[in-house]
Amino acid sequence: MPGVAATALSGTPVLRASSSALANAKSNGKLNKRAHGRSLRRGRGGPQCAIQDSDAATRAMTKQEDSQWSEDSFSCPVVPRMVVNGLELPLFEDVSTAHFRIRSGVVRTRCTKSKSLSAITGMNIYLKHEWEQATGSFKERGARNALLALTPEQRKLGVVAASAGNHALALAYHGADLGIPVTVLMPSIAPLIKITKCRALGARVILEGDSIADAALAAKAYVENEGMKYINGFDDFNIIAGAGSVGLEILEDIKNVDAIVVPVGGGGLIAGIALAVKTINPAVKILGVEPERCPSMAAAMAAGYPVKVDMPGPTLADGLAVPTVGPRSFEVLRPRVDRLVQVSEKDISVALLRLVECEKLVQEGAGAAGMAACLAGKFPEMAGKNVVVLLCGGNIDTTTLGNVLERGLVNDGRLIRFSCVVPDRPGGIAGLAATIAFVGASIKQITHERAWLQEDSHSVQVDITCELTGPQMGQALYETLADKYPVDFTKPKSALTNLMPKALASKADEDSSGTTAGSPGYTRDNVTVNFGSEDSAKQKLPQKLPTPILYDYDTIVNNVMPSAKLVGAVEDAFAQLAQGKVDVPMPMHIGIAETSGAGPGDCHVKGGYIEGAPTWTVKLACVSFYNNVAKGLPAGSGVFVVCDAATGGPKAVLHENRYLTDLRTGAAGAVAVKHLAIKGAKTVAFIGTGVIAEAMARATATVHGFEEAFAFSPSPKKSSRFCKKMSAELGYPYFACATAEDAVRNADVVFTQTPGGEWVLEEEWLKPHALVVASGSDQPTKNELPPTLLANAKYVTDITAQCSRVGELRSAIAAGTMTTDDVHAELGQIISGARGGRVGTELIVCDLTGTGAQDAAIGSYAMDVLKDVTVSTRPPPFDASAPRFPAPKLYDYDTIVSSVSASKALVEAVEDAFAQLAQGKV
Repeated sequence: MPGVAATALSGTPVLRASSSALANAKSNGKLNKRAHGRSLRRGRGGPQCAIQDSDAATRAMTKQEDSQWSEDSFSCPVVPRMVVNGLELPLFEDVSTAHFRIRSGVVRTRCTKSKSLSAITGMNIYLKHEWEQATGSFKERGARNALLALTPEQRKLGVVAASAGNHALALAYHGADLGIPVTVLMPSIAPLIKITKCRALGARVILEGDSIADAALAAKAYVENEGMKYINGFDDFNIIAGAGSVGLEILEDIKNVDAIVVPVGGGGLIAGIALAVKTINPAVKILGVEPERCPSMAAAMAAGYPVKVDMPGPTLADGLAVPTVGPRSFEVLRPRVDRLVQVSEKDISVALLRLVECEKLVQEGAGAAGMAACLAGKFPEMAGKNVVVLLCGGNIDTTTLGNVLERGLVNDGRLIRFSCVVPDRPGGIAGLAATIAFVGASIKQITHERAWLQEDSHSVQVDITCELTGPQMGQALYETLADKYPVDFTKPKSALTNLMPKALASKADEDSSGTTAGSPGYTRDNVTVNFGSEDSAKQKLPQKLPTPILYDYDTIVNNVMPSAKLVGAVEDAFAQLAQGKVDVPMPMHIGIAETSGAGPGDCHVKGGYIEGAPTWTVKLACVSFYNNVAKGLPAGSGVFVVCDAATGGPKAVLHENRYLTDLRTGAAGAVAVKHLAIKGAKTVAFIGTGVIAEAMARATATVHGFEEAFAFSPSPKKSSRFCKKMSAELGYPYFACATAEDAVRNADVVFTQTPGGEWVLEEEWLKPHALVVASGSDQPTKNELPPTLLANAKYVTDITAQCSRVGELRSAIAAGTMTTDDVHAELGQIISGARGGRVGTELIVCDLTGTGAQDAAIGSYAMDVLKDVTVSTRPPPFDASAPRFPAPKLYDYDTIVSSVSASKALVEAVEDAFAQLAQGKV
């Protein structure tokens, strides 16, 4: 912040806040010192500086002046670092350092109150004008900070980045200013104006691929071959710290800030601002805004970690269209952001229009996203409060601006297009124009045609675009015209759309209107008449999807069995997952509180879709209902719902999920053996002898021939029973062992499948070439293997991001023995050939936590097996002696519609639900 100065403490230059800034913060009780000194390990040195002692720095203020230090002249002490999931996170001190470091090279932008926007929104709106930077966006702050943080050697080699816009411009501009070579890889879709500008600024611009992802992948070659440093546009350590300087300026310029509204793309800007602002004044609300078409931060918040979202189409806020948020940014902002909302394309276009009309400001879509949320009423709790809205980018080409402003007028009800039928005689159109003029509307465009009015050879259809003062004039215009002419004011739909294929769009229009898109017609007195239709009164009724088939437990168990084909299906699912062709949604969790008539228990809803597959799967898994055990029932149950990928309709309900989940888990273990076990492996060990161990044994037997097996369970009875059962079923001997050490000493492959809360083996017990497949659980307490074992082995995961939270990797990260960078590969990468697997006699650990890809695979496999199976209309009677639940009842659409209707009891049930919700009981 202005007034941040450098001084010497014990001969070492550090940064500290100015006396005035610190005094103001302390007097308001706003300085949060807990941010200082928090860390999990020591790390980053070099130019990243930190405040060591704010009070001491304040006392030393008079001894040093700002002029004694340049942005390049100081070295910094090594400071403690916050490390989460292997990522070093910036601290408040890093933001302060960045602010001081960059201040002579970037614009200190204005923060001004808007009377007009305040009146419209009911808030006290302050606009932070980050578009005033030389290249038109806030990106300059992080770019300059990252460049200044380079070592002398890195400055000589230069930097490389992948960007289609503002990050590229910022790096090019400040690279030229600082004499640092900049290479920018841009996708073919990058705007020509930005390509030209980057080259004009002296950057080496290389066009690579059709997307940012392609460009980023190509950039790695420059890091490896030319030694350049790659600078991520939103997740780099110094990019986040530099962005935080925006927050410091806001707090200095605006007193009593209640909230700051920040557009959200990859997360770097909001992460930096939240870090800076929440450290000084935790009471300030940080409100994030992202486009509805790319809610990647909302998805990450829901999942607890960054996940990729699929965009249904392009967005006006193209600068925020980042399908996967930065993991470092996410960890910084997650505990600091108060609320996150999404805005529609309509909201963004109206905001751009309002900024032009009210403030005479031109913004790009991403830059106006924050204002869009305020204008759309997304923050009603901020009425009357002091709200700072970031205008963070003004780089929009003139053609796009013109198109967007027109859309804004349409969405604002000030530009309307309608059709009207008038007599085909002299003065017919003139009379129509006079009627429009009488209302006060202005005709912008008018066309007329005769050929399409097949039923009336004496009339002409006129299509008119009019400019209005607002929706009220539109209503007056409709009422006036409808008294004289057949008129259609319905908003026209194009048969082409980015959100669905052309054929589906045309069909959707046909189904909804009763005629093909583009047919002339009019609407009057709420009756639609379509010219050219043989029976305009005939309405198309929507067709119902077929009722799904319920497959009961006995049908599934007797038909869906372990096989090499199932192992192949799961193997292919892993490969598709590694190539980004599996959509795995965020799991949903419902906790069932224990009462006299329920619980305790948990419900998880998971699923996935493999690109190109005929079906997709949703799994309802009810687990941890431990009171069931006393009733002779299992502690878990559930169903798979398999849906048609073409229509989205459910095809089947598979009861029950435990058996199918065990099948796919066993198949995953077999895949691991197939690709990671040493050639000719003959012996296998099982630590834990439950149903998962049985599934592993059966599935592995379909693709690999073991000769001996050893098993250990804390219960000798269970071990013995498991070994007798598997020996008889699979045809090779199983031996029950007294200890886990006895079981694994002679094993080439070891399966562990325990609840996962404590170590089950030691590294010295294992053969040097052993493969350990850990599949005990997917809970945050998973810790079957010593962290040192993972660190010393070639470590493979099913999904690294998931294993870092609920797998063995989580415990290794917590112990400080590994980071996500130490993962050798994901299993799918090895299957697809992207990474190598076993190369010799090395020790390998494969961590299986279960993926939506496996759920999708078992769903498709089961449907393929069951397609020719006839299911009884009545499920088998429930056998109370069997450890399972009765098959669920399946009610078809007609039964529900004819039986379930509006009633007082239903209203009271919903009323009670609201009351329970308010009491925190839902």
